[in-house]
Amino acid sequence: MNTNDVDLFALRSFCVLMDERSVSRAASRLGVGQSRMSRQLAQLRAYFADPLLVWAGGTMIPTPRALGLKDELHRVVETLERLSSVVQTFDPVSTQTTITLVATGYVEHIFLTDVMNTVARCAPGIEVKVRLPDRPQDVSALGRGEIDFLIGWMTTPAPTLRSRLLFKDRLVCIARAAHPKLRHGLTLEEYLELPHAQYDIPGKTTTELLVQERLARDGRRRNIRYHVLNPLTVVEIVANSDVIATVPEKFAARCRERYRLQSVDLPFSLPPVQNRAYWHESVHSDARSCWFRKLLADVATEIG
Repeated sequence: MNTNDVDLFALRSFCVLMDERSVSRAASRLGVGQSRMSRQLAQLRAYFADPLLVWAGGTMIPTPRALGLKDELHRVVETLERLSSVVQTFDPVSTQTTITLVATGYVEHIFLTDVMNTVARCAPGIEVKVRLPDRPQDVSALGRGEIDFLIGWMTTPAPTLRSRLLFKDRLVCIARAAHPKLRHGLTLEEYLELPHAQYDIPGKTTTELLVQERLARDGRRRNIRYHVLNPLTVVEIVANSDVIATVPEKFAARCRERYRLQSVDLPFSLPPVQNRAYWHESVHSDARSCWFRKLLADVATEIG
């Protein structure tokens, strides 16, 4: 076998030549000149070290080597054409796959529950896994394909990531409905003095860092007394004591449906929370990723 490689067009030419048994008819079928088809046949003969098709009685007869290659090369051409097709398809109804997300418990509670309910209805074979954030390891994991999406907020995302805004939110302070110190709002001194409960994850969330940085500019810090692993534990503590907590407003609204809570504005300003979907550049054109990004955006429009 010759060491010079052949391309997909050369292999396709072989299949057509085997069908037509004529250089001129094969050239016409492929829409090329007869001279180019002759060069393709010469390349194939050199590559396979065999005449492949020989003239006999006014027609071209395949050699035993060509007959042995015919079916296998036909399958190879079909496979290569399918793999090189620009159009990718993804059928969520029949696909069996796992999509791994990274998100905080807050985002899981107010958004991803609706996402998973939607997946359960329209894509029963798809499994969804949610992991806690662990930055900057998450960016590397996105690049390695270990996770598919990060749902949250990064003020300075890596250049290898793409993102799409899903919904905005803001931080508020929650307290029990009858809290004696919050009858007329919340002052900065009260916010700093009162004990806080905080939901912790590995590292710090963007919103947590923004709160810390804002208070640090004035040399202040919160009185965090309780560090917990579940955001609903924060709510349980707050609803049954004089402890307060800083949480996303959409999460607070959900919790007020079940607990006797009140939400008050923070005594300082922060930028709006931008909850976005982040994915790696390498999967931007992937049909599976495109489908799930659209699903995320559709669900996000329902929560405002």
